[in-house]
Amino acid sequence: MSEVLVYGAGMSGLVAAYNLAKDGYEVTVRERERSWGGSRTFNPSTHTTPLDLAATSEYIGVDISPAFVPARSINLYIGEFKLPVPTPGGYHVERSDRPTSLDALLYAKCVEAGVRFEFGEELRKEDLDSLPPGTVIACGLNEEAYRHLEVPCMVWHAWQSRGPTDRDGDAWIWMDECISEYGYCSMLNGIYFNLLPDYGQEVSRQSLERYREFIERREGFSCEEWEYVRGVVPTASPDNPQLFRDKFIMCGTISGAFDPLLGFGISGALVSGKVAATAVSDRERALAEFERFTRNFARVFAFKQEVWRPVTSEVKALEKVLAALGAKRAFSLMMEGIKRSIGKTAIPGFSPLSCN
Repeated sequence: MSEVLVYGAGMSGLVAAYNLAKDGYEVTVRERERSWGGSRTFNPSTHTTPLDLAATSEYIGVDISPAFVPARSINLYIGEFKLPVPTPGGYHVERSDRPTSLDALLYAKCVEAGVRFEFGEELRKEDLDSLPPGTVIACGLNEEAYRHLEVPCMVWHAWQSRGPTDRDGDAWIWMDECISEYGYCSMLNGIYFNLLPDYGQEVSRQSLERYREFIERREGFSCEEWEYVRGVVPTASPDNPQLFRDKFIMCGTISGAFDPLLGFGISGALVSGKVAATAVSDRERALAEFERFTRNFARVFAFKQEVWRPVTSEVKALEKVLAALGAKRAFSLMMEGIKRSIGKTAIPGFSPLSCN
């Protein structure tokens, strides 16, 4: 029986490990945290994502539907203008080592399949040369791993808050001129996760206070405890997506199976985990699949730099235009934009919007 080593016990690493074990490999997963479920810097967390549960489950070989809950509401705020986002095909999901998380479901499948876990074991630069060819790297947002493997990345900074809530199934997105990305909150399984990030620059406390005031006033939601965090994302180069780097097989966010426009990463992590498992035995087939899922990355990367950023930097002007159009007309235009974007986005995976 052949042995395969996987670094990372988050979504993509667990999907890769399960599929490899199911195919008869002896699999060991090494994780720098004390448990599975992703980085403790960012998790527990909840996320909202477009997803086709049936197609994704079939592709990765795991029924993940128990971990996903249909979104009840998603509000998009452009300045003060509120635009409800259509929820069909949108789901909330939890990331953590709690029993209610997606990671818990995947970890249980791995244990059932005989995967071995070594916790408290991080990917170290001095060990790279001695690692066997075909080692799977699924290190998510781990900045050190990006540096060790020389993966182009952009540092992001954020204010983050999380904790218990009695609201469930709700989410919002807040766009404002004080940040180049967006404020985001999602609620599921009795917890909330609230993030105010920016790429390539720090987020001021003044921006945080502006966001806090906004959500208290418009959503009636108060977050008292905030912490400042940083991470990295594979959006430094239009050719960021790479399944193979030297002798390693990449999967998850670090592979570039990631949406460079709005940062969707759930579906990309899941499908790239399966692709990485395929790459161990069938390199060419895996590469074709990876390129299929990430084929729009460079085009959308350019769109964000050349169109999206200039437009969203003028939120006040955009807010005035939408207010003049009215909610009904703005909603119609959004739906038309969604229809036109089907198959053209860089969300890798299966969903009404994704790059299938």
